[in-house]
Amino acid sequence: MSTQLDRKIEQLDKAMKRLRVTMTALPNRVGGFKKEHDDAARRIATMTTIVEAARPLFNTDNRSPKARRH
Repeated sequence: MSTQLDRKIEQLDKAMKRLRVTMTALPNRVGGFKKEHDDAARRIATMTTIVEAARPLFNTDNRSPKARRH
């Protein structure tokens, strides 16, 4: 599961980089797209950070210690 997670995060990172490069061709503040992009980028960054922090919970390797619940 961890390798799938790594691939998905890498794909998401590449897509966001491509979108940022593409946005340089748009005139500034076209139809509020800049604001929508910034909001989406913040949400995706938050989601990526949360998933990265939860990575040990996705680990299916039996040799690693499991997270404890309190």
